[in-house]
Amino acid sequence: MTRSITVRPFTRVLVIGGGLAGMYAAIAASRGTEDVRILSKGKTGGSGNSVVAMSVHRFAPDAPVLRGEYRARFLKSGAGEQIPETAEYFVDHAAACMEELRAYGLPLEYRCLEEDGAEHPYLACCRPKQGRILTAALRRYMEENTPVRVEDGVEAIDLLCEGGRVCGVLAESWGELLCYPAGAVVLACGGAGNVYAATSNTSDVTGDGYAMALRLGLPLTGMEFVQFYPYRIYSPRRADIFPDVFEHGAVFRNERGERFMDAPEYPAKELENRDVVARAMFGQKEVRLDLSGCDLAYLEQECPNIYAMYAEDPARPLLLRPVAHFFMGGVPLRPDCSTAVGGLFVCGETAGGLHGANRLAGSALTETVVFGHAAGRSAAADSRPGASVPEPVLERAAATLPEPGEDELDDLRARLREMMWKNVSLLREESGMEEALAGIREIGGELAHRRPRSLREWSELRNMLAVAEAVTRAALERRGSLGAHYRSDA
Repeated sequence: MTRSITVRPFTRVLVIGGGLAGMYAAIAASRGTEDVRILSKGKTGGSGNSVVAMSVHRFAPDAPVLRGEYRARFLKSGAGEQIPETAEYFVDHAAACMEELRAYGLPLEYRCLEEDGAEHPYLACCRPKQGRILTAALRRYMEENTPVRVEDGVEAIDLLCEGGRVCGVLAESWGELLCYPAGAVVLACGGAGNVYAATSNTSDVTGDGYAMALRLGLPLTGMEFVQFYPYRIYSPRRADIFPDVFEHGAVFRNERGERFMDAPEYPAKELENRDVVARAMFGQKEVRLDLSGCDLAYLEQECPNIYAMYAEDPARPLLLRPVAHFFMGGVPLRPDCSTAVGGLFVCGETAGGLHGANRLAGSALTETVVFGHAAGRSAAADSRPGASVPEPVLERAAATLPEPGEDELDDLRARLREMMWKNVSLLREESGMEEALAGIREIGGELAHRRPRSLREWSELRNMLAVAEAVTRAALERRGSLGAHYRSDA
């Protein structure tokens, strides 16, 4: 079947992804060229994980002793799995990049630590701590102060390359196939939490950037390191907990009313590393957030949504469970965000190697600032004017797409997510991961024979399968436990 593909005008810098990393990249790129375009599967500034983040940025203060202390914590959390030059760049440049945001007029409050009689910012957040406040403000800034063009509702299906260099993107919007020729491309597509049945991610986060990179032959690093977030209320309503509440009297209890984190193996109690807390919760039949001893004035000020749930009925349990939250792995991240493919740059959660085996709380949003800016600058400097997509390149990409039909894919997607949660989530062992690989192959075989009603759903599931396989193979290859990767058979 010959598919109709609409070729859009050439763009000097094309950014895939409308979250914080993508918007920062587009803003930075627009300082080097006025021809910048964002393609976002959802609404730029209104979808993806940036929207549901807690707006908290932690970073190394611009003071020698304080920065050294942060550097030690950051490197320790990565357990030797970080790309050294990337980690050092992040620590050394974060404070200056965060300071730059003041010029954007974003609704961030800065908190400081003192060294040698001077105050140095180490944390920035919105009040209340809601990511959507920040993403909406950044989109407004971008619209009012830059020439960046935004196309929402456009899903990138594949990267198009010729002679070892990216030349454009094949995309889809409302069933229409589109080709976007580009002089440089920034991948800022987010993570892949929806590979798992339980996740804090929005439903459109399906590993698209990882999978497109894999199909180009790019390596991924650290895909076994998936962070499972322990601080997620799922009943009576969904809400994320700001961990500082545990410094103000909140505790976890199981179905028997026991504070299971109050044990010798957990000296920091509920504030242990996220992977430790998540595994402890995973072993309980039920986990409740006990706020009876919490400073309610603090709770109302810092976590108004959780305070509202509690105030409605203090006797009603607030139930929690760990959920797939953040992928430390991805396309290897360099300080300039370049990749092994010419003209292709990466930032945000699609990139890997910055956090190593585990991620410090608050570092993900800071990463979007530091490397979003770096990716945009690099892409604008590297972009080649007037590039076109050769017809054979476009035809090869289109040939991989399925025949359209009326088949639904929800059953395959649900099977994959449940299988990954069962076999490749918080506790992993060889037999379960081998079972997962067999299941991934089986689902992939079934997908190949479906004629999907929705090309977007097909593309997402193809990407999820690729990411699930990458995570499972990486987890199988790492025999011992490290950071967020835990082998129960080690």
